[in-house]
Amino acid sequence: MKLVYRIEDKFYWIHNFLPITEYKLIHNKVFKHRKKLNYNSTKNTWQKQLIDNLNAPDKMSVNDNDFDFYKQSLLKLPFLKHKHNNIELLIHNMRKNAGINWHADSHVNYGVTYYINKRWNPDWGGEFMFKADGNHGYLPVVGNSLVIIKTPMFHKVNPVLSPLIPRISIQSFIQ
Repeated sequence: MKLVYRIEDKFYWIHNFLPITEYKLIHNKVFKHRKKLNYNSTKNTWQKQLIDNLNAPDKMSVNDNDFDFYKQSLLKLPFLKHKHNNIELLIHNMRKNAGINWHADSHVNYGVTYYINKRWNPDWGGEFMFKADGNHGYLPVVGNSLVIIKTPMFHKVNPVLSPLIPRISIQSFIQ
């Protein structure tokens, strides 16, 4: 595990979050079998401003023991300083032209994005953008990396441009 970038008490980007065997387990469960998974569109459940002028991502709730190691690894991170009463895990499947407009996830204490894609071409979009306290930037999609934001912090996901490969992540909301 390697901390690559941080804004103290606000934002953290970690590479090689899980051991490779655990990452492969999650990758195979989610990515290789993505066409068999029961995704639902966010189009009718998310607020309009989140996906206005974009294709809506697909999402799926995760209640699977295969993700317990991921969940326990999250809870051990020193960056999550609040008591954790609830962790919601969702898989986001973002196909071509899917994205998420600027928002702050103010309904939770932390928003965490874990990237599943092993490979991602920079020309395929899907970057995570952020702005807070005079800091701003973007992060490319990097497999087995984790982005932690302490809410409220404005961020967005640029539209995915790949016609074949979706951007797949586990989104964790921590109360």
